[in-house]
Amino acid sequence: MKRDLISVLDIKDDLKEIIDLAIAMKGEHKEGMDIVPFKGMTLVMIFEKPSLRTRVSFEVGFDQMGGTALYLSPGEIQIGKRESVHDVAKVLSRFADMIMYRAFDSENVRELAKHADVPVINGLDNMEHPCQAVADFMTMTKVKGDLKGRTLAWVGDGNNVLHSLLLGGAILGMNVRAACPEGYRPDPGILETAIKIAEENGSKISITSDPVEAVNEADVVYADTFISMGDEAEKEERLKAFAGYQVNMELFSKAKPDAIFMHCLPAHRGEEVTDDVMDSPRSVVFQEAENRMHAQKAIMIRLAGLR
Repeated sequence: MKRDLISVLDIKDDLKEIIDLAIAMKGEHKEGMDIVPFKGMTLVMIFEKPSLRTRVSFEVGFDQMGGTALYLSPGEIQIGKRESVHDVAKVLSRFADMIMYRAFDSENVRELAKHADVPVINGLDNMEHPCQAVADFMTMTKVKGDLKGRTLAWVGDGNNVLHSLLLGGAILGMNVRAACPEGYRPDPGILETAIKIAEENGSKISITSDPVEAVNEADVVYADTFISMGDEAEKEERLKAFAGYQVNMELFSKAKPDAIFMHCLPAHRGEEVTDDVMDSPRSVVFQEAENRMHAQKAIMIRLAGLR
């Protein structure tokens, strides 16, 4: 049966196994082992939103596994405008063995997956960023070990990355505390689902307006841009709303002494985070970025049923 990754919930039953596989594959790569399960296969990558990490990590990762990755720019398809989602799904299924779609609209991602005959991976949409979350939990696991009972503190916008971290953290038994201004809190439906899963796993999800409350004694502190792609027109309004939500050394010091700092990048230094936090010995942001490739390799292998 075809498997897609649209939401973290799609890998609810094997998230831990995917993280462990990603860590193992990173080790195998560092040892120079050739693992080419996708030899002769093609990954089509559809981009409506640009991304340094998403393109390079998928393209290089699929190449390392023996396959060919094809990049399609925003103007080449215009899904839902120039051509229907249904027709794009059917055409690409004749050429590709897997599709990655980085989109503005989550409904288009779900529609593509519904009609495609090959696995579809959500490379980011307006609701979730599951690949980023898997890489994040991989990074946390590498640094902190077992994540059950650990606390992840988010400071900033209740956006797509937070949605995936809420769901993934709940699945893994992490406590997730998010500090978001009023009007910028996570989707109520996703929050409700995450709280329910967390209760089943003995952890807690909480939302606050106080960054200090969220960060206090946390194991991981996570920041993201206040102004995501598509929100540029709201820049001044958002900067006012997020005043006081910057992760600086004073706020970071409220976390545990061995807490790590994470950011999915790109970072706007001086806005959501200061240089001394980004560049501190406890910052793992570039290790986190590197792990995107290994996490996605594990995701692709798992969806293909190869390991």
